[in-house]
Amino acid sequence: MYFNKFYFIEYLFFFLNSCILMYVILVDWMSLMFISFVFLISSMILLYSMEYMNFDYNKNRFLMLMNLFIVFMMLLIISPNLISILLGWDGLGMVSFCLVIYYQNSKSYSSGFLTVFLNRIGDLFIILSLIWMLNFGSWNFIFLDYYKNLDYLFYISLMIMIASLTKSAQIPFSSWLPLAMAAPTPVSSLVHSSTLVTAGVYLMIRFNEIFLEFFFCNYLMVISCLTMFMSGFNAIFEFDLKKIIAFSTLSQMSFMFMILCLGKIEMCFFYLLMHALFKSMMFLSAGILILNMNNNQDIRKMGGLINYLPFCSLVFIFTLMSLCGFPFFCSFYSKDLIFEFFLMFNLNLIFFFFFFMSFFFTFFYSIRLIYYLLLVNFSMLNYLMIIKFESNVLILSMIFISILMLFFGSFFMWLMFYKFDLILLEIELKILSILILLFSIWFFFELNNFLFSMKYIFSFFYFFFFGLMWNLLFVKINFFLNNFLFFSFMNQKLLEIGWCEYNLNSGIYSFFKSLMIFNQMIFLNSYKVYILLFFLWFLIIFMFNF
Repeated sequence: MYFNKFYFIEYLFFFLNSCILMYVILVDWMSLMFISFVFLISSMILLYSMEYMNFDYNKNRFLMLMNLFIVFMMLLIISPNLISILLGWDGLGMVSFCLVIYYQNSKSYSSGFLTVFLNRIGDLFIILSLIWMLNFGSWNFIFLDYYKNLDYLFYISLMIMIASLTKSAQIPFSSWLPLAMAAPTPVSSLVHSSTLVTAGVYLMIRFNEIFLEFFFCNYLMVISCLTMFMSGFNAIFEFDLKKIIAFSTLSQMSFMFMILCLGKIEMCFFYLLMHALFKSMMFLSAGILILNMNNNQDIRKMGGLINYLPFCSLVFIFTLMSLCGFPFFCSFYSKDLIFEFFLMFNLNLIFFFFFFMSFFFTFFYSIRLIYYLLLVNFSMLNYLMIIKFESNVLILSMIFISILMLFFGSFFMWLMFYKFDLILLEIELKILSILILLFSIWFFFELNNFLFSMKYIFSFFYFFFFGLMWNLLFVKINFFLNNFLFFSFMNQKLLEIGWCEYNLNSGIYSFFKSLMIFNQMIFLNSYKVYILLFFLWFLIIFMFNF
């Protein structure tokens, strides 16, 4: 890390004209650190899954799919070559589809269909950028800055940016992430918090040298700010526990994209690692809460769980504090640093408004979760006997990541930022994040009941705008799942059944069959045919004379 060393390991497959296809492994501090985090988190989640999915009939298939997912993520991380990146990228989409439809009901299937459909758009743009890179003689992105042909670089960076937006679920591709919560909780913990959705950010970090050359940063900044605002607002109105955490993941992805647009690559990568730690822990602790509540995910039907599940509730509070950037947690060293750097940049006032509002929403839904899950009275008395104590295996799988989440933020900060940047801020801006936190606590306890009474007054507007992610869910589900399938049915009816089957295949057969019958009737001297021909001849003569 200190000497910025990296190693290439190459294996040649074949070469086409001047373009060489070889499998290349890039070993540097970034790929090794990310891969070690992925392996650590996935090992704990696999240990967790063996207990969590213990009574599931297809437990072995589930564990094999999870391992396959980790293999594809490893391929993506260590690849500097677009061919092998595409292999890992496609594999992630395929295995995540298999995991989302794991429970095999209609809701899981529709969620999986939308997930794989939107991810295929990203795969398409990766393939287009791969074709465009044929002009360079190599598919390795390490060679891209040696050729300052800005026309080629412009299109390649545009396609890679759109591919990253689909995988990291930014607007307008953001509707698949909350729907993917139909998967089991360990899948959400691994796939939809620390690996799959971070693949887009990681790809942008790898391609940052060509990406920062163009004006895409301005557009990506607008997209990330809007996604942060939208996802935070949705999390306030949502009652499904896993979907609230999914909206939180969406908001943090936009936060990473925003700091990436400002050119702070190491900070973005540092926050990506810290986010993977606390968000996977959040899903694991939420999974135990859901399991003990008889698979109920509605936070209105929970409450007082800190009396029955003390360890998981404590870990859940710690993860929420880490999400908010509470001092001396792992996210504090990254989020607070990014917050102060953002305040030093010369940006538009609208960016600052969206940034502060998304910070406020993060604090608000964290306090709301603590209030609904842990503080209010226990509301599901009929499930009282179902609550069991935390299993030792589940606690063991959570302890290790908890220790990293609580104590290792400062360690990784000292490791990565050994050269400090100077931050000069006024005292009002320095304590601004604490002021936003205090204001959000006051706002929640003052206006929480008022907000949800207003919700029912404006229920139509709320449901179709805020509840469906600014109508993104409504548009996509209606268009892709209904109209798209309807158009494909019409296409099959007109083209395949109509032209291909009826007119070409069956049509030619029936045409020759009718000709053969007609000839046979003539050769058998059927009087009916001669009478028919006489009438036809008489009709034609009559028409011509007329």
